[in-house]
Amino acid sequence: MNPEQNRRQCAVCEESEPSFIHTVSNNGVFRRLCTDCLLREHREVFCPVCLDVFDGCLPPGDGITCLNCPSIIHHSCSPPPPSSFAASSYVSSFTCPPCSDPNFSFFPKSHVQSSENDADGSGTLLDTKSAKALVAASKIAVVSMTDAAAKLKEEAVKKILDAKIAKMKAKDALGNLQDIVLREKASENSNLNKRKNSDR
Repeated sequence: MNPEQNRRQCAVCEESEPSFIHTVSNNGVFRRLCTDCLLREHREVFCPVCLDVFDGCLPPGDGITCLNCPSIIHHSCSPPPPSSFAASSYVSSFTCPPCSDPNFSFFPKSHVQSSENDADGSGTLLDTKSAKALVAASKIAVVSMTDAAAKLKEEAVKKILDAKIAKMKAKDALGNLQDIVLREKASENSNLNKRKNSDR
């Protein structure tokens, strides 16, 4: 069990009370991430412009890959190249929004209001872009945890089978031991009878 698993703090940016926290699994390690950090760490599975999560791998030619990270955007989401660039050179030098702007955020770090009647008024309303980011992060977290659950189930089944095999081996070993003990007792009894007969 990870120590950070029960804390409501982002494991990356360490924001103590993010508006939303998502649990994801990475090689069997469960991490809790805020929406922005989750999206930053999983850039290869969604378009950073329209925030659509890819259901599978994009076929070659269907997307433009960022020059600096594994982020892929749809051709339809790419901004038009500046007039001074040829389209092909613009595509090969494309950088995604997070790589282009160090202050870029997929989701606001500040508290998000749950309703318009927020008592203290300290939150910010969730706009359409942020809502899409939240949905994308949630989908990614669901896929991650579904995969983790499947791996854990597979591991549990393997351990059950291993335990059954070990139990059968132990049972066989006990049976063999019992046979050896019985043979030794029979041998001792036979030797004892021979001695008695020789003493007569």
